[in-house]
Amino acid sequence: MSNFSTYRIGRGSDVDIRIDDRTVSRVHAELVVTAKGTYYLTDCGSSGGSYVARNGEWEAITQDFISPMDAILLGRYQTTAQQLMTMVNQGERDIVRRKDDLPEGPVRRNVDTGEIIGDED
Repeated sequence: MSNFSTYRIGRGSDVDIRIDDRTVSRVHAELVVTAKGTYYLTDCGSSGGSYVARNGEWEAITQDFISPMDAILLGRYQTTAQQLMTMVNQGERDIVRRKDDLPEGPVRRNVDTGEIIGDED
């Protein structure tokens, strides 16, 4: 079993990483970080979308692996996974949700809670 941490990102009061930007949804995205340092970004049905810069172009994503230094757009807010993690590590948000046994690819989620419930078939 591998350990991982899940961080909810958005401008709402109940997220792990709060971004004060009107183009960011209340619960915009979720960032999963594995014990091995792998980053996995999932858009949570945001109105502004989630994008990763690839080959000089912004690519819309629903869920995908990203590197710590990939440029990402949440709405119109540009950052990197590493910058988001710095916000957590500096104590800007102290809520950290830990889960076990991260699937290796796309996942199925509980429609009501958004919780990961298994691998995509």
